[in-house]
Amino acid sequence: MDQSAKADTLRQLHFKPPILVLPNAWDVASAKLLAALPGCRALATTSAAVARSLGWEDGEEAPVEEMLRANGRIAAAVDLPVTGDLEHGYGDPVGTARRAWGAGLVGINFEDSTDDGHVPLEEQVAMIRAIREAVPELVINARVDTFIRETGGIDEAVERANAYLGAGADCSYPIACPVSAVADIARRIDGPVNVLVIPGMPEPDELQNLGVARMTWGSGLASVAYAEAARVAAAALA
Repeated sequence: MDQSAKADTLRQLHFKPPILVLPNAWDVASAKLLAALPGCRALATTSAAVARSLGWEDGEEAPVEEMLRANGRIAAAVDLPVTGDLEHGYGDPVGTARRAWGAGLVGINFEDSTDDGHVPLEEQVAMIRAIREAVPELVINARVDTFIRETGGIDEAVERANAYLGAGADCSYPIACPVSAVADIARRIDGPVNVLVIPGMPEPDELQNLGVARMTWGSGLASVAYAEAARVAAAALA
């Protein structure tokens, strides 16, 4: 499957059941392992776990060249569509989006906050439009940081999500959406919704029934893997 076909496949998976379950890889080994699982149709990466595997921390601390190289290796290692978590674009959202496509990724997460705070709505909308114009085939998952930034509630999250979808995003991602708000969020957002798996989050079938199109773990799978490795080693060391 060529890159354009992978992008089209990823985009279409947001619009038909079953819910798009996107495991988050952080290196080539994890990508190959996850891609081989029965039912896996696409992969996402995680900025936090990729950065940590390279010796950096999340929040655009890692150089963009290293993040793109790592994401590109993951995309090249599997036959499935891969969407990369490239934060807020490392100071050049449009250029980073172009380079992501050039690295073999068919989608990106694009978040609406930086170290300076929550990006004004109009500014984020303009950047999403610019990315869409620059890389028409790229699948854009527009992250809404209202809940993790604690800058507003459901109403602001819905407003931002709908504005981003209207600007050309393919999916909205109100990260850390409370479990109690998932049904309301999914009902009020006019397009595909991605939720982050957190404690108490419903199972995939129930999320699908609530109107959720896509679910991801962020750095959660990497954290589970590292915790299990530490548990096994600790038992032996004890």
